[in-house]
Amino acid sequence: MIQRTKPSEKTVDRRGLGVLLLALIAGLALAATVSWRTNPLPEKAADYARQVATASAGIYVSLRTVNAFLSAAQEVEVGGSLVVSGTVQPLKTLEPIDDTIERIASLVFTTMVFTGLLAVAMGPVSAVGAALIFGALTLWIADRLIGRKDLIVVMARRLSWYGAFLAIALPGAFLLSSLVADSLTQQVWAENNVIIQEITAPIDLEDADATSGLWQVVETADDYRELAKNIYERADALIGSYIAILAVFLFKIMVLPLLLTGAFFIAARFFAGQDTSR
Repeated sequence: MIQRTKPSEKTVDRRGLGVLLLALIAGLALAATVSWRTNPLPEKAADYARQVATASAGIYVSLRTVNAFLSAAQEVEVGGSLVVSGTVQPLKTLEPIDDTIERIASLVFTTMVFTGLLAVAMGPVSAVGAALIFGALTLWIADRLIGRKDLIVVMARRLSWYGAFLAIALPGAFLLSSLVADSLTQQVWAENNVIIQEITAPIDLEDADATSGLWQVVETADDYRELAKNIYERADALIGSYIAILAVFLFKIMVLPLLLTGAFFIAARFFAGQDTSR
């Protein structure tokens, strides 16, 4: 009888320690659910998304400014001669460039909105994940106290891993991206931003009086033609640089985080399917 009692006591102690550990983790998950606004992990991930959104907003404004200038330049008219009657608009050749710039601006705007959505949703999604962990561990504790091994264990295990994916892995992927994305894209960003600033310097004005400054530069039709000629001659470089900048945004907010998120999801799915009942 004495030899049979000792293993039983060890089993009870082990079970009580396991329940205590699960209760501690469940308490942390509950705290993360309630205080998700001050949770540093999703907050730092949201800060990264907001930084990308702010940078994309600046590029979007630049694109729309160039787009507005090209649209206005196409309306510049010159009088007809003995051969040509009426007026003509020689800068209509800018229309394909104008349309391309407008399409790139739309893509940048879509990226900006998507990034802003990520910044807003990061905290609530993390809270949902923490709530899943709390619910799963509550079921697990109840099952351990009852002493049964049934489908509740499987459901609790899967909920806890998928909850951990939402609460930790998802914001963690964006946090890791923020640590390495800049170093991977800094050179591409710098090189192409210099080209954009060089080509659009007369019209891409960033000061508070940008509108009046633009009209001081292009007071006459000749000024329009001169600036439009510069853009037309370097259209390939300008469009290529804007596309490269757009690619940087997509890499920082979509490609790299999705790669990391996919790796974390595969790991969560693997562990969720493991049988830990034995």
